[in-house]
Amino acid sequence: MRAVIDTNVFIYDLVEDSEFHKEAEKLLDSLEEWLIPSIVIHEFAWFLRANGIGNAEYVKSYVTNEKAKVLCDSDDVIGRALEILIKERLSLSRYNDVVILAHAIESESPLATKDKALKGLARRHGVEVI
Repeated sequence: MRAVIDTNVFIYDLVEDSEFHKEAEKLLDSLEEWLIPSIVIHEFAWFLRANGIGNAEYVKSYVTNEKAKVLCDSDDVIGRALEILIKERLSLSRYNDVVILAHAIESESPLATKDKALKGLARRHGVEVI
């Protein structure tokens, strides 16, 4: 099984004392392929920097994992993300999440996230959430 991975899954996997660490670790281990939107890589790096955690090696360890496949933004993904923002009347502050969702829609893959708002949005757009 493969899934589009939201940033919080990597954060929970990395931070061993987080409440969802074991769950994130188990999820990542169970998947055959991690579909990682490029915005997730950026968000993960920004999280690490903002919290003074580690360095680029942490980001690299996820991106270069044999299960990882980085998804770059295409015209279709950006267009779909903007359509969702407009249709749902969402603020641009939700842009990153909607791009991640658009990747799940375009790749016809489930979405792995712990973000409640993103889960609801994904379900409204017919995306399985794991």
